[in-house]
Amino acid sequence: FNYKMYLDLNDPGISRSLILFGKREIDHKIILEKVLKPSMTVFDIGANIGYYALMELKLIGTSGKLLAIEPSPNNIDLLNRNLLLNNFTDIDVVNGAVSNVTSTREFFLSDFSNLNTFHNIGTGVKHLSGKKIEVKTYTVPELAKRFGAPDLIRMDVEGHEVEVLNGMIGAISENTINPMIIFETHLTRYNKEHDMESVLRRLFNLGYKTKFLASSSERKSNIINQMNYKKSEPIQTDGVIRRIYEDINDDDAIELICHKGGARTIFLTSR
Repeated sequence: FNYKMYLDLNDPGISRSLILFGKREIDHKIILEKVLKPSMTVFDIGANIGYYALMELKLIGTSGKLLAIEPSPNNIDLLNRNLLLNNFTDIDVVNGAVSNVTSTREFFLSDFSNLNTFHNIGTGVKHLSGKKIEVKTYTVPELAKRFGAPDLIRMDVEGHEVEVLNGMIGAISENTINPMIIFETHLTRYNKEHDMESVLRRLFNLGYKTKFLASSSERKSNIINQMNYKKSEPIQTDGVIRRIYEDINDDDAIELICHKGGARTIFLTSR
């Protein structure tokens, strides 16, 4: 695209993808380009090495504001180097994580830079290295008081989106924050004890809706096509073909995100 990045030659995760293809998750990029405008404030939660942070900074311009939060020491080193490489010198970077409470938590490290997680369950467990660290956690409302209320929250947090969203519900209901939210789903990390459906229902009851939903694959697109939503042209990315669907009703969104699967990227906004 229109920026440069340092990449880790030993990383089989995001760095490998970018070394091989120079791009990834185009569905996510398309949605960001639809919704981000100059002067907006963005919280990038799980900023990793900066692939999206740099993209967001280009879209919000010099009048915008970005807060990048990343718990991995290796990732945050590359994140800071990539910001400097692209002449972004006045960016707030927090070495920590976002959750439902301010605390410290055990964080499981992966050999893949983009698969570190608080949740050692689900399909990603096979990629964990066996190493773990203690990570400081914050809530979105706490960070909003320090850095300003976000217009958009972008997160890819390997299942911890349940906690991040739960930590925002009170502030949203009090109307102190009202951000657009884009996140990647992690179906195998949702269960009765780690309940994504309940937090989505609460958001829907507070006036949020699923404006955009990107499918995870061509097979899943074929299933969603039967629901008759407005859809994009096929998007080739990450070795699969995806589509972006618009204005998904609440029950269908719950089914695709929490039960059947098939949803990759979700964009929520107020009705």
